[in-house]
Amino acid sequence: MNLDSKKAIRIARAILAGDVDIEAPRRRGYSNIPLFLAGLGTGLALGVLFAPGSGEETRMYLADSARQGLDKAKAKGEEFSRRAQDVVTRGKEAVSESVDAAKQSAKQAYYGEKTNVS
Repeated sequence: MNLDSKKAIRIARAILAGDVDIEAPRRRGYSNIPLFLAGLGTGLALGVLFAPGSGEETRMYLADSARQGLDKAKAKGEEFSRRAQDVVTRGKEAVSESVDAAKQSAKQAYYGEKTNVS
């Protein structure tokens, strides 16, 4: 392909203006999850290889970090559960109040019309 300066400028302008979808060739029918997992594994392996402490210290540090993360996740889960229960309780109360108000309104309308008809 013969690429002169005018053609390169036109291509750059089209890309900057958003007229060209530069992501189009990357779209395929597969997921990027395997690439993510490979990167995660590589990072873990390099982290263990170049850890500043001994193997036992590193294992203890990792175990403590995992326990702390688990405790934080458990606390967040409990907090979320409490909040969700509060929302459900308030929702039930609001529905109950609305149903009671509707019943009262219906009774008033029914008995009010009955007395007006007589």
